Amino acid sequence: IAWPVGGHDGIVLAAAPTLQPAPRPQPPQVAGDLRISAFNLENLFNGDGRGGGFPTPRGARTQAEYHAQLAKLVETIHTLNPDVAALMELENDGYGPDSTLADLVAALDRADAADGGAQDWRFAAPCKQPCAAGVKGPGDDQIRVGLIYRGQRVAARGLAATLQQGPFGPLARVPMAQAFTAIGAGKRPGPAFVVVANHFKSKGCGKNAAGLDKDQGDGASCWNAARTDSAQRLDAWLKTDPTGSRGELTMIVGDLNAHAQEQPLRALYAAGWLDAFAVAKVEAPYSYVYDGELGRLDHALLSPSLAARLRGAAEWHTNADEPEQAGYRDGGAGPWRSSDHDPVLLGFDLMPR
Repeated sequence: IAWPVGGHDGIVLAAAPTLQPAPRPQPPQVAGDLRISAFNLENLFNGDGRGGGFPTPRGARTQAEYHAQLAKLVETIHTLNPDVAALMELENDGYGPDSTLADLVAALDRADAADGGAQDWRFAAPCKQPCAAGVKGPGDDQIRVGLIYRGQRVAARGLAATLQQGPFGPLARVPMAQAFTAIGAGKRPGPAFVVVANHFKSKGCGKNAAGLDKDQGDGASCWNAARTDSAQRLDAWLKTDPTGSRGELTMIVGDLNAHAQEQPLRALYAAGWLDAFAVAKVEAPYSYVYDGELGRLDHALLSPSLAARLRGAAEWHTNADEPEQAGYRDGGAGPWRSSDHDPVLLGFDLMPR
């Protein structure tokens, strides 16, 4: 009903409106015989791993919050059902039984057990397992990257390799590269492929950004020069075959804190890396929302040989489209708002032929 309000026409509702929420997306399906995902966990910290240590520096404030957060993340990963998953914003607390990484793997196995699954989750490490109690990393930051995988589907070849130089360590999280082979019938191995988990420096300016790392007013915000340096160093490192795989099937995945046409990504494209979403012809992908604007900070870049084996790429918009009230701190159920980034899922043909 139109009604004059304060000298202007206004609208007065005759009855309360009925609001219909937008339908939530179904889990993505990708073709191929091997699935690889990447997911920023938004600060998964388990305290001391024995029920104490709360509030944590960046994540859950109580043990109950941690269990709620873990349940959401496990439901997301379990539903996506990857064979390998690259993770960001994981507590940097080692590789022992009380670590957040071990806790996550055990929770994924429990989720498998609940529906009769394989219970074969493993984690990659830069040390021979079981790692010594004092080993942490990669890097010294409060958060790190990680790699987990299904032991009946893929085998890790050797130790994980890490790169700690330039921005990696002081600014960006230290990347981790692990070589794998898919396990075919009769334990026959497929070709070696390498997954590199990454988390570049954020766009937040703080008080230390200087020179070209200051906000240049071009929309890239702060630390763009550091992220570009990270991209170039990462490319140069991977050209040395740090895992010793001697193959040409390599992927750079993770939260690069840069959009698809910003300088860090352009540096990688110029070096020959291919955007998996462009290869798969996915229109207008996005994985993150900031101030109401959609963007893509989470990427999958492929070597040309691996791009030829790509069969599908997708994001599951469980987080970017969701309000914060759906998160674990407000009691939201299901995988919705398990993080502030959407997970990425890729499908490849990597089983032995």
